[in-house]
Amino acid sequence: MIVVISPNASKRRAMLTAAEVCRKLSEFDAEIRMDTQFSGDFPDSLPIRYLPADTLYASADFTIPIGGDGTILQCAGRLLSYAEKTGTPPCRLVGINTGTLGFLAAFEADELGMLARLFTGEYEISRRMLLKTRICGGTEDGTVRLALNDIYASRLNGKICDFTVSADGREISTYRADGIIFSTPTGSSAYALSAGGPVMEPDLMLTEMNLICPHSLFARPMLFSPQREICVTYRGAGDGGLNVHVDGTHTAVLHNHCSFTVTAAEQTMPFVDCKGHVFYDALNGKLMQPLKGVSQLHSSE
Repeated sequence: MIVVISPNASKRRAMLTAAEVCRKLSEFDAEIRMDTQFSGDFPDSLPIRYLPADTLYASADFTIPIGGDGTILQCAGRLLSYAEKTGTPPCRLVGINTGTLGFLAAFEADELGMLARLFTGEYEISRRMLLKTRICGGTEDGTVRLALNDIYASRLNGKICDFTVSADGREISTYRADGIIFSTPTGSSAYALSAGGPVMEPDLMLTEMNLICPHSLFARPMLFSPQREICVTYRGAGDGGLNVHVDGTHTAVLHNHCSFTVTAAEQTMPFVDCKGHVFYDALNGKLMQPLKGVSQLHSSE
């Protein structure tokens, strides 16, 4: 079995956890790979094979990012880039949380015994929907990107935005807001949640649209079927515009009459679930913590 380890190099706890993960995997005679950037960061006694990024994921069975949700998103992006270049599906992703929230992780750093389940087959695969965006117009015309969490466009130079949203060529409305978010079910617990959107089970196939600080009393989130092609066209002149981000990475700046489309990607991202209920554990144990604290306070009075 081939396993790629991708720790957050800037976090000491992630690096220490990565070393322990390598020790445990070596007990099962796994081939352990890391990017060459980590050569010299781990003891020579660990059986790690250091490879360049363009060959790191070849024939890999699992990838284990170690860190917070940002680390897992970055790892997913690298997997998707490799899959697109080689025409192969991305390997299975097993996130280990050493960060604050870790909503995308399969388990926590103190649950490394779960690694044995990768070898016994005691896990489930959650195939997460991806979004695809295409930039239409401007210097980034034709650029295509995939998102596991979200695609969002926000105001440029602090100016409120006017933009038109259509689905399959039919106009929905023209909005005035600070921006707009398109989220996968996986990303519904991220930026879209902060903007007032619903939390969705990650196995669903839906596209969520949320406005950022809309200048309206009636703007509400909308859900679209994965068959829809949604188009956002910027309506503004002067030095205003839209900054388009894909999974937190800046992708393009749109000016007057430029647009971007959002569709469901053909690919999915296979997440490993070793517990069978990791989504509900995260929802109850992490997002609901402030409410639990209030409840416990009242019960002790």
